[in-house]
Amino acid sequence: MRWVGGTSGYGRAIVVDGLASLELGPSRSVIYDREIGLRLLYEDPDTGVEHYLIRYPAGLKTRLHRHTSAHTMVILEGRLEVNDQVVGPGAYCHFPAGAAMRHAPADGGHCLFVIVFDGPVDVEPIDDEGDADG
Repeated sequence: MRWVGGTSGYGRAIVVDGLASLELGPSRSVIYDREIGLRLLYEDPDTGVEHYLIRYPAGLKTRLHRHTSAHTMVILEGRLEVNDQVVGPGAYCHFPAGAAMRHAPADGGHCLFVIVFDGPVDVEPIDDEGDADG
């Protein structure tokens, strides 16, 4: 990942080539039954906007939840079950702030996606704590 720009009249930008080859660190959340892979791509200190690259491992179970910020996901690899609909590479999913949602890898494989939060990231599980049925 690198900052580019400032030459030839272009402004500053983050350009990442080969997202699938980036190293991701482990991350845990109350909505997952195990660790996921996570890498922060961008954070705006003024607005709280956050962009991440996330890899869900095969078989991950998730809980119904919501976020206070709207967010958008773009699927890069694998398949993702989103609110009972399965989507694949190239899919776009947008969730308004406060919307109930569940997303988990589908078809027994992993899933790699970019997620863009319109503000600071938080998560609120909204189902029974023991329910992680994906």
